[in-house]
Order: sequence, then structure tokens, then C-alpha cells
Amino acid sequence: MNRWAGVGLCLLGLGAGLWLLAPWRETLPPVPPQPTSVEPNGTANVATASSPAAADPTRTSEPIRVEPPPERIEPVAPQHAQGLRGVVVDERAQPLPGRKVFLVDSAANDPLALPLLKQQRDAFGPLASCDTGPDGSFAVGLPVAQDRTYEVYVVSDAHATARISGLRLLPGKWHQLDTITLVAGALLRGRVSVAGRDDIPVPNASIVVEIGTAFADAALRALPGAASGLCATTDTFGNYELRHVPSRGVVQVSAVAAGFARQIKGNIEVSTTNAVVVDFALPPGKILAGTCNFANGQPVANATVEAWPQQAAGGPLLARSDEQGRFNVLGLLAGLHRVRVVARGCQPRELTDVEPGRTDLQFTLVELSRLRVRVQSDRGEVLRSYQLALRRVFPGHADQIAKVLEVPEQRVRLDGATDTVEVAGVPEGTFVCQVEAEGYAKTLSAPFDNTRPLGSEPIARTFDVDVTMTLGGTLRGVVLDERGQPLAGAILSTQADGRLPDNPFERLLASALPERITATHTTTAADGSFALRHLAHAGYQLLVEHAEACRTVVPGLKVLADDTVTLPPIRLQSGARVRGVATVAGRIAGQMKVVLTTPTDLADPKLALRLETVTEPDGTFAFARRVPAGRYDLRAAVVGTGEPEAQIFREISQLNRSTTTVTVPTGQHQVECSIDLPSDH
Repeated sequence: MNRWAGVGLCLLGLGAGLWLLAPWRETLPPVPPQPTSVEPNGTANVATASSPAAADPTRTSEPIRVEPPPERIEPVAPQHAQGLRGVVVDERAQPLPGRKVFLVDSAANDPLALPLLKQQRDAFGPLASCDTGPDGSFAVGLPVAQDRTYEVYVVSDAHATARISGLRLLPGKWHQLDTITLVAGALLRGRVSVAGRDDIPVPNASIVVEIGTAFADAALRALPGAASGLCATTDTFGNYELRHVPSRGVVQVSAVAAGFARQIKGNIEVSTTNAVVVDFALPPGKILAGTCNFANGQPVANATVEAWPQQAAGGPLLARSDEQGRFNVLGLLAGLHRVRVVARGCQPRELTDVEPGRTDLQFTLVELSRLRVRVQSDRGEVLRSYQLALRRVFPGHADQIAKVLEVPEQRVRLDGATDTVEVAGVPEGTFVCQVEAEGYAKTLSAPFDNTRPLGSEPIARTFDVDVTMTLGGTLRGVVLDERGQPLAGAILSTQADGRLPDNPFERLLASALPERITATHTTTAADGSFALRHLAHAGYQLLVEHAEACRTVVPGLKVLADDTVTLPPIRLQSGARVRGVATVAGRIAGQMKVVLTTPTDLADPKLALRLETVTEPDGTFAFARRVPAGRYDLRAAVVGTGEPEAQIFREISQLNRSTTTVTVPTGQHQVECSIDLPSDH
């Protein structure tokens, strides 16, 4: 538990900044249709009124030679109900057709999973992609809108890769991005020689450029055709050259070669005006080589081998095992190293006090433990269709569970001859199985312990786990408007008691720290009544929402048995809609983020409110949720910059500089306001 508490404290500071920055599920402005006009037969709708022949029908001349139309690239038509649209141009504002656009899941969605995701080559693979059309336009979307953050990458052979971060897909909405301008990028060149001997080049040295955080680079390398990232190899004379390096400030460049130690040069400023020269003088270095096998002698391919210096600070040198299980770690300096091998589905293995230069390292990997899970109803009948997940538990903290990232959740459908399902790859620790099935409450198994005595060799164990499903409890009640009349169409969602729905820190951890409650929702009937059934035994609060009323939280609800709890009537205030115009230094600027929050000095954090929306092209904005009477802070910032690493600091500055106060009077149902963001200069 101390480890998780430490991670939570480390993220606490980030959560404070996200209170201003985190995007929420508010309505974005509708997007106008694509400007390109295409006839049903697929040909362009070209006007002919200005044709010289049409203007003067009496004109005679030699026959006009009609050139065949150039091959055109049709724009991708939206195939889903939600997504992102935009236009890609070059530095002269000319459209760029045929460029690849990728939609990628942001690593920021699950910060506690980042170390594991970094080890997996396919963790950041694109979710969707398309090509830009003849006018440079694109439309990329997903079939289901989730409450997650995404990034867009635009790749071109003649330009630096563009990256836009902090994007959302909202249900049924197509969000128009600002124009994406591709630039040629920087030219990086240099020479690699032997340390102390400039006259002796180092051929076949590998040069790697890291342009952002480790996870931004991992996402870039996961794009099709970019697995090696920004890298080059020196020629016979030790020279290398890298074109189209994204110029986002500073980068890190490293060089390594067989027989030499790796050298890293950080804080290299890249510029598009002049070539950036980065030379390396590599000192002598050593390798570590060996094999990774199972106990039966079969090789382990694609295992990650990390060599960490024990006496000096610095990151590890990495290698991966090939199909024969062989690995070769280059670039080590003298001194003892810790060597760790990680492979999917296997126990990690580690050696300490390893002297560089050894080529006989052998790692025998042991598969992780397995489960045989049997799920039955409350009447003892075997269930054959359910959702199964493994959850980590913490001794002494029985109310807390956590995801097990190494073991993905699975949908189980058993045939008539099988009563159990096997789960492989169970790491060390104490766990429960979580089962969700139609007609039952979420149910947890009894805990089982997969830890091994300190100092003992890892072994693969098999656990038999039985889960008996519970029916769960029911919450029943009625929702009324502020006049006391039944309110139909209100949406009620269950949450863990004590949650702060608008708190970005809680949202940051929500995906990594699952709860014991049953997460479900329902809609009130014509008489305002509702019933939430099959709820796991836990503490709840209800989130109540309606388009014509303020959102309300009903806390302190207990479901302790398989019975029904009838709640007092829930009354919603009508509140007011807030709308207005946002400008930058008095000028209309599209794609501005507008945020409405309760004041920071609010005494009760449970009443804290945060809404966010985006301006339409004419600068107008409107928040989807109504807000109760009171005083609020209104802020604005420009979004969609091409410098994601610096974007958070820029937005914080803009949100703070633009702060203005908005008052919502009692009984008023619409409030008009305006906000102006002072110029950065």
C-alpha cells in the first residue's frame, strides 16, 4: 500500500494543475461540413461559367487538347458519429493531400500504467487513421466515444511529424481542429569519431533523437513505418544526417556503436534556419550478451533486457532478444551493472554485480502463475457468460482494489463441456477475481496469495478460484423539478461515496484504481421514478443529471444486503445556462477553451463545479450544463498548439491572465457574459 500511496502523492501536484486544464465532457460546437464538393459519381463538381470557350461561343481555334485529370485522393468520409476534422497545409498555406493522419490514445489516460506501457512496443499503436484529401482535409473518428484523451499525428515524407495533444471525442460530435501546418523541420548532422582521435571515424554507429518525453517518443515509434523512431547510421567516414526533425525547442541525441560506450547529449536546440551539428567522440565501451530461455530450453523472443549502472546515475541501456533468445546490449561503461529481463507472461529475472564484457549471460525464465476460475450462480449453477478481471488487494485495506495491468480483462463464453476458464500471467501479490454477469451484482472472490518467500526461486503455481455470484441490492426513488413536479428523462449514475465528480485528480486515477461498487446508470420514467438494481454491497452516491436542471449529487447511500433501499425524493434546481463571446486581445479566435469554475476559496469541496467548452468560429460559446445561482470564475485559453510539451504551461498562464467573475442571479435562467484573453505580448 505504501507504494500506491507514494504514487498518489507524486500525482497530487499534477492534479492541482489539471483542475484548470483537464477537459470534461461538455458539448462542443457543431462542425460545418467539409468544403470539398464531390458529385455522386466521385468526380469533382467544377464550375464552367468562366471557361474561355463558354464565354465566347463564336471563337474558332485549333482543337483544345484535353489532358486526363490527375489522379485524385478522395477525402475520407466520416464513418462514425464522432471524431476530429481538420486541414493540413504547408508553410505557404497550400493544402497537402495524401498525408497520413493517425489518432492515438494518450499515455496520460492511465499514468500509473506508463512504466508497463513503455516496455510494450505496441502499447501506443494508432486507434484510427486516414489520408488527407485533395484540399488537405481529413476526418478521423471512432465508433465509440470514451471519456479519454487522444493525440493526432500527421506524418509526411517531406516534413517533420506534427503532433496535436489534449484532444477529446465527444458522443455525436465532430470537432473541427485548427489548421495544421507542416514544416520542413530541422536538419541534424554530425560526425562520430573515437574519443581522443578525431582522425578515426566510427562507422555503423546508431544515432537516436528523442524529441519529447519518453512516452511521446514511444507513441511516435508505434506509428506504422516509424518503429525505429528518429534515427540514423553513420557511414564509412563516421558521418550521419537526419532530416525533418521536429523543431520544438530542445532534443536529446545519443550515439552508440559496437566496442564503444554510449554518449548522450541533451538540451540540443534545433532550428529550421541552420543545420544543427552534433558531433560525438565515443570512448571505449563494452557489451553484455547472452540468451533468454525457458526451463525446457525453448528460446524466449522479444524479451526486454535492461542494463543499469549500479554506481552511477543514469538510465538503462536496452536490448531485445531475437527469435533464438539471443541479446546484445551495446554501449556500457566500466563498472558493475544490474541486468533485468522482462518478458510478457514470465517472471522478471535479475542479476546484480554484472561486469560489462560478459557474453555468457543466461536467463532462465519461468512462466507466471495461472488461475482456474469457476463461476456459479447463487443457486449453484455454473455460469458460462460473464466479464472476468483480476484485481490486486492490499492487506489491511480491504476496501481498496487496483487493476492488474499485466492481465487484461476478458469476456468469457464457455461451451457446454467446460466449467472453468484459465487465466495466465498472474504476477506476484495478493489478488481477487472480479466477475460481472447479467442479472447479478459485481462479485469478488475470496483473496488468494501469490507471493513467494523472500530469497526463494520463482515458481509457476496454479490456483483454483470459485466465485459465487450475488444478486445485489436496489436503490429506488423519484426525481422532481424545483416546483415539486415529476421529472422524466433524468439520468442517474452510481459512484463510490465521497467521489468529487469535477476533481481532475480523482479522474486522473479513476482508470487505474477501480472501485468495489457497481457502476451503472438509469433514466427516470414519466412519473420521475427510477430503480437501480443488482448493486454490489458498498457505499454509493448518485449523480443526477437533466438537460433542463442543475446536476445534483446524492451522497451517503449504503447497500449492505440483497434488499431494496427507498430514497427520499430528489429535487433538482433549474439553474441557468451561461453563454457568451471569447476573444484574444479583442479579436475573434476560433478554438478557444473556456472554463467555468467555482471560486478556489469555496469552503465545501463537494460543491465544487467545473465546466468546459470550446468556442465556435465566431467566438461564441455555451456551456451544456446549467449551473446554480452563485459566483463563478470564467477563464479562457487558446488550444491546439503544435508544442504539446509546452502547452500545459502556456494554458495555465492564459487561464490565469484571463480570469473574470460571472454572477448567476437567483431565478435567472440564462446569463450572457464575455471574456477577453490579453495578448501574450
